[in-house]
Amino acid sequence: MRNERIAAARDVAAKLLAAEAAIDEAFARVAQLNMALPEARRMANLSAVVGQEAFSRAASSMQHLAAARQDMVEAHNGLFETQTNIGLRAMNFGGSPDKGLNSANNGLQVVSDAA
Repeated sequence: MRNERIAAARDVAAKLLAAEAAIDEAFARVAQLNMALPEARRMANLSAVVGQEAFSRAASSMQHLAAARQDMVEAHNGLFETQTNIGLRAMNFGGSPDKGLNSANNGLQVVSDAA
């Protein structure tokens, strides 16, 4: 049963990390768009009122992506709690090494040399 839990956790972790990366990528791309809009308006010598709705919508999308990112962080924390509850606390399934967890590849705890 432990092997099935590990396999399921690996699958979920891979999808979670991909979703987190996708949100970060979308956030960065929308930020680039938001930077490009005023420059394009200036280059085209257009009035500030031209395209204002598009400016506002693009800016608003940043807030929505930030909220989605926060939700994903909370989901990540919830999944880490679930990982602990199902007996896999000491395993790292590809997340940040700063969690101080061991690799999920072998489940063995690494001991540092005291020298």
